[in-house]
Amino acid sequence: MGFLAGLNQALSGVSGLIMIIFTAVAIAAIVLAIVSIARYGALKRRMDAFLRGRDAKSLEEILVRVMDDNQKVKIQLKNNVNEIVRINENLLSAYRKIGIVKYNAFPGMAGKVSSSVCLLNNEDNGLIISSIHGQDGCYTYVREIMNGKSVSALTKEDEEALKIALQKEI
Repeated sequence: MGFLAGLNQALSGVSGLIMIIFTAVAIAAIVLAIVSIARYGALKRRMDAFLRGRDAKSLEEILVRVMDDNQKVKIQLKNNVNEIVRINENLLSAYRKIGIVKYNAFPGMAGKVSSSVCLLNNEDNGLIISSIHGQDGCYTYVREIMNGKSVSALTKEDEEALKIALQKEI
């Protein structure tokens, strides 16, 4: 017996096994081909839906328009931020703390017609306006407030209005 005869006899025992392995590999290759074809079809349908009725030029125009709109939004955002900063700076000097006291300045007068109004900004600077009503007329006084303290003497009603305004939380 020669070499080829021995090889032929050895292979005849495993040829059935080799045939089964080749058949399994062929079936796996067919399954993978079917899966790939199905995925390709799904991808093609998605691309067709995305580009349906549009060519590459119109898609490019849409992208350019979106980029332009984005640039406009960035410019508007910057303008809005600058405006907010300006408004916040203005609020620092605005009168935001208010104290009001109404009182009867003279006995025998009907109702509380006199008043003291204190207006302060964030730094407790501002003024007190006192309006005193009597039978012979109305008198108005303005007193300056610096750092929560009066530059001139205050009445007890003015002091109360100042105290109310200073207690306001901002």
